[in-house]
This record gives sequence, C-alpha cells and structure tokens, in this order.
Amino acid sequence: MDFLYIVTRMLMIFGIVVVGFAASKRGLWAGDLDRKLSVFILNVSMPALVLASVMGEGLHFSGSDLLTMGYVSLLSYAMLIGVAWLLPLLLHTPRSRAGLMRFMLAFGNVSFIGFSVCDAVFGEEGVFCASVINIPFNLLIFTLGVAFIRGGSARSALALRQVLSPCLVASLVAVAIALTGWQPPRALGEWFHLLGDLTIPCALLIIGSSLSHIPVRDMLGNRFVYVVVTLRLLVLPMAVCGLLWLCGADPFVRNVAVVLSAMPVATNGIMFCLQYGGDERVMTQGLFISTLLSVATIPAIAFLLSLIG
Repeated sequence: MDFLYIVTRMLMIFGIVVVGFAASKRGLWAGDLDRKLSVFILNVSMPALVLASVMGEGLHFSGSDLLTMGYVSLLSYAMLIGVAWLLPLLLHTPRSRAGLMRFMLAFGNVSFIGFSVCDAVFGEEGVFCASVINIPFNLLIFTLGVAFIRGGSARSALALRQVLSPCLVASLVAVAIALTGWQPPRALGEWFHLLGDLTIPCALLIIGSSLSHIPVRDMLGNRFVYVVVTLRLLVLPMAVCGLLWLCGADPFVRNVAVVLSAMPVATNGIMFCLQYGGDERVMTQGLFISTLLSVATIPAIAFLLSLIG
C-alpha cells in the first residue's frame, strides 16, 4: 500500500478547501454563491457523478460478485446507521444536536474522497467495488440524511420530497445499470464523468468558503465535535470491520467497506444545512476537523487492515 500517496491525496483535497477559504476572505467568492452552487451540485453535477460511477470500460462482473458486495454494503450501513441512531440517545445528546451527530456518524465522504483512497490502496478493482458498496449511501443520504438535518425521524424521511430528488433517481438508474451490465456509448460515459467531476472541487470550495465565516478560534470546535469525529474516524470503522469479520465477508470487499467507513464527514452535510436550516457552524467544524485528521487516520486504518489480511 502506497501510504505516501494516500497522505498526499488527502493534503491535496484539504488544499482545495484552503483555496475556497482564501477566495472568500479576499472577496473573490460571492456571498450567496455557497447556497446557489450547493443547489447546482445536488441537482446536476452530483447525479452525474453517481451515474458515472457505473460507467466505464472494465466494469464487468458476475452476479455473485454483485451479491457479495451488496451483502457487505447492507451490513456496513446497518451498523453505521444503527450506531448513529443509538449513540445520541445513550450519550444524552441535546435534541438540537442529535440530528447533526447522527448525520456525521452515519455518512462519510465516500464519494469525494473515498474513490481516490480506494484507488490508492486497492487499485481499479477497489474503485469498482467502492462504487457498488456506495449505492446504499446514495439512496440513504437523501432520505435519512436530510431527515437527520431537519430533525425528523427515520419514518418521516420517507415522506420528504427528497425521495424523488435527482440524486436518488440517478442512484436507482445506477443500480439498474450495475445489475444489467449494460454499458452506454463511450462518449456518453465520458460526458457524465466530465460533468460529475465538477462536484468534488466545487463541494470542497464551498467547505472552504463556509469556514471563512467562522472566527478562527471557533474552527477547532469543542468537545462535542471531537467526540463525534473520533467515533467517525476510528471507532465506527473498527466496529464495521468486526461485524464483517464475524459474518465471514470476503476479505477484499470487507477491507474496501472498512476504508469507506473511515472517511471524514460527508461534504453533503454543509449543503444540506444551507438548504434546510441546519447548524452550519457545527457541521462545518465537523467537516474541517475530520478532513484534517483523516490525513493521518485513513493511512492508519489501511495499515491495520493490511495486518488483519
């Protein structure tokens, strides 16, 4: 495993956040651009990114391979969401922050950072495996994720308009493409990749811009944020690894799922807070701190997985 490459990739990603921060501070980033660009990402570029994840040459696989990945994916997210739902109750988290805590624990940055890390650690096969494992993420974040931000229950998520959001529709189409093995014309696939590639830098720039509105002394957060970040980056990945090991999951697919569960807080969180009135300040602190610390924790998780085998 190329740990130097992983650390370099994490530093590059964090560097784009710094660019967004500096641009906003220098007045090069319009005040309302965060909100407008978030709407564009959620409705245009991110659906394209979801579809692009199942488009490309060399993505042929057997039905049994897909079932294995699906099985591991469901177990992983059952663990993540179950723990995310219970911990705020066990820790007596104030209701005003319980939803934020649930979101930050359940959903990591598997799309923006996860694919790059899986490519560095596992190669092309790992990227494909990650795209399949990531399907439930895309289905859940726009239902349960939005419900957490808005303070609703899991049941209320099914009544939200986001059930028919562009990203969720794109996820369902991606599932159909993966199941049938159909590959669109190469030019069409490249078009989706080109449009979807806008998502990562734009989302990271939004994070940087949002950080610029927080006093420097507040960027490092508080005890609540550090507890959530520690759980997300270290405790939850080990819990997912233990569950998949007990269930006898395929080692390669298991390791990809564990690395994905070790990602920093999902970038979608800040965009959801901007759209639905969540606590943008706390979410941004969680994004900042988890992304910064993941430069060290992701290589550490990858090293531990190499010892487990």
